[in-house]
Amino acid sequence: MTDAALIERIDTLTSMVGRLTDTVLQLTRTQGARLSRKQVCERLDVCSKTLTAMVRRKDFPEPATDGQWLLAEVVEWEAGRR
Repeated sequence: MTDAALIERIDTLTSMVGRLTDTVLQLTRTQGARLSRKQVCERLDVCSKTLTAMVRRKDFPEPATDGQWLLAEVVEWEAGRR
């Protein structure tokens, strides 16, 4: 496989991932699902104190007034890290 063909395949896959991420974001926004602190920590593989520090530093979205995070905001944050 030539370098050009490999780059074209990578670009195609990147585009597909982008569209899939957009679809997932749309679905999560529509459903309004929420995650508890425990669920967010498990998803990010961090402890509760680390999550608190991330929120304080504005490195992660704040929870809603009920103390839970909107799944859409978590997915969007994850997508921005890629």
